[in-house]
Amino acid sequence: MKPDLALTRFHAHLIVATSCLLVVAMSFLFSHFFIESHEDLAARVQKRVEDVGASLADYERKNGTDGLVRFVEASAAWHDPDAPFVSIRNAAGEVVLHTSRDVAPDAAWGAAALSIRSGVAGWGLSTRFFHVASTRLSQGGELLVGQSEVKSAQARDWAVGGFAMLTFAALAVMFLVGILFSGRSRTRVEDMTSTLFSFAAGEMDRRVPMSGQADRLADLAFAINGTLDYAQRLLWNLNYMSADIAHNLKKPLTRLRQRLEVVSKCEFANTDLSRKIDEGIQEIDSLVVIFEALLNIGQLQSGDRRSRFVSVDMPALLAHIADIYEPIVADHGHKLEVCIARQHVPPVSGDRELLMEMIINFLENAIQYTPEGTTITISLQELRTGFDVSISDNGPGVPDGEIKHLFERFYRFEGTRAKPGHGLGIPFAVAIAELHGAYVEIGDNTPGLNVVVHFPNDPFSRSQLGLRLRSGLHITSKPQVPARVSEQI
Repeated sequence: MKPDLALTRFHAHLIVATSCLLVVAMSFLFSHFFIESHEDLAARVQKRVEDVGASLADYERKNGTDGLVRFVEASAAWHDPDAPFVSIRNAAGEVVLHTSRDVAPDAAWGAAALSIRSGVAGWGLSTRFFHVASTRLSQGGELLVGQSEVKSAQARDWAVGGFAMLTFAALAVMFLVGILFSGRSRTRVEDMTSTLFSFAAGEMDRRVPMSGQADRLADLAFAINGTLDYAQRLLWNLNYMSADIAHNLKKPLTRLRQRLEVVSKCEFANTDLSRKIDEGIQEIDSLVVIFEALLNIGQLQSGDRRSRFVSVDMPALLAHIADIYEPIVADHGHKLEVCIARQHVPPVSGDRELLMEMIINFLENAIQYTPEGTTITISLQELRTGFDVSISDNGPGVPDGEIKHLFERFYRFEGTRAKPGHGLGIPFAVAIAELHGAYVEIGDNTPGLNVVVHFPNDPFSRSQLGLRLRSGLHITSKPQVPARVSEQI
């Protein structure tokens, strides 16, 4: 069983696609904003260092280079993180003053030689640009004024953090909205699924509730309800037609039988006539049995009898059947073995009489169609998905090409047509099994025939969706049952 997720696959794909588009769009907008704001800030910084450089150059012309050095060293303003930094070289090219701790003198003067008059200091997240402006001094040497983009770096960090938080908030909102819409859709789909399972379980009046919304799910719900209405009418018509056939044919057949019985009590000189009358009575009885079997199969397949289900202990039921049929099996020259797992087997919700009739049907087939000396085994084995009830024998079995036809009504393969029967026993037993949410498998027992009735743990729930099988052919070997739990009768 697949786990129930908060999002349907469609809504998950929709959220992922929309999220990708949102991230791409926001990244584009953020990049555009960052580039535009950085260019504007860089132009302002460049203008500032040029102005400061011009002012210091004027001061040097009035006070000399030594006076400029003493003025810069005496001012505390140059040590502010957002303040420009000053670097002075003498006529020999030696750096006599450099006020920046972040930008090395070589990097600063190297940037001054570039046409863009800017460089990069630091690395990683602490990387920042700096801009410089240089000019020659009146007494020889050079003056350089520069400034790092401290505010730009802070603005960048805030922008990246804000972008991440905004993106996360947008994705969270989209995810919550997706869960909301997905939950509403999933609830409606669950209503449809529950309705179909309930209808299959016999609640013929169950329908999908209509929400009043005009969408594709509403169209689907309307179509499902229409299909269920049509299926219910077909079942009703079939049941009524079957009942009419039973009443309209069974009564004249009964009257004909009664008249033949009256005639059979008369004395006839012709003994052959009396024999034919008796044969006619037997044929009428056979027709009545066929009609009753067909009616019973139709009623079982309609699911009407589920309303009378009770809790049935299958191990106790199998033991009861074995006690009853032990002398019958012995009278036919067979041997009966019972192998029932000792583990706890959960009770089955069903009709005890029908379940007994199903097991007896398969058991009587094994008795009737196997030679003397055959061992017939009734076993119950607990599985992870439920439990299996099997009736197997080591007789001649059924040809492989014939096994698949055993589920067909009125089918009887060569070698069994001389024996009494109508070919409705197995279809009737299969109808009983499927009424209880079980399914029947018939396979080769090597040698003999193996009939397995599998009862799932929860036959009418969604957990069986995709796991539920129909009755049919299944070539398997004889089920392995521990010898410790076998009991011979």
